[in-house]
Amino acid sequence: MSRSFIIQLGIFGLILLIGYFVFLYLNRDSENISLKSFPKKENEQIGNISELQEIEIGTNKILDLSYKSRDEKGNIYEINSISGSISDDDENVLILEDVSAEILIFNYGTFYIKSDNAKYNKLNLNTHFFNNVNLNYLNHIIKSEDLFLKYMNKEIKILNNVKYNNDKNLLEADKIDLDLASKKSKIYMNSKNEKVKAVIKN
Repeated sequence: MSRSFIIQLGIFGLILLIGYFVFLYLNRDSENISLKSFPKKENEQIGNISELQEIEIGTNKILDLSYKSRDEKGNIYEINSISGSISDDDENVLILEDVSAEILIFNYGTFYIKSDNAKYNKLNLNTHFFNNVNLNYLNHIIKSEDLFLKYMNKEIKILNNVKYNNDKNLLEADKIDLDLASKKSKIYMNSKNEKVKAVIKN
């Protein structure tokens, strides 16, 4: 075996060794780039949230949440929450805390709702507000423990310890139904034998 052949063989082996290490280095960098470029799947479920400030690592808790929807008639529904989480039963339902909402009905006015908690469906916008619920519209104030909003139908059902107050009247009832489309309301008791309690202000 000649000396020149041994030298050529050594150079060839060195080239292969260098090529191998270069391949390992480039492959490692490409993996790091791919990991940085694509978000984790656990974040995909909140991708359509309008405003999202922070997610607690290791949980599905969402902070500073805001949704806003506008329909073809110009009606607007906006709901905000200090914090919330995705329901274990339905990934399209959010369990919210410290909630405020505004419902703007075209050519009618704006309804303001506040509650300690709410269940909000991202698909149909149906919302169940509960615990210390307050609804304000102009000089009308309604307090209760539960308020169910069917936004697509523009219907609101208020129940449990319902108290209605305006400049002239104070009413206590079991339920109030509001039809935001027809601008009609109904105040009633669960039992036909009971009457709505009313106090007329002077």
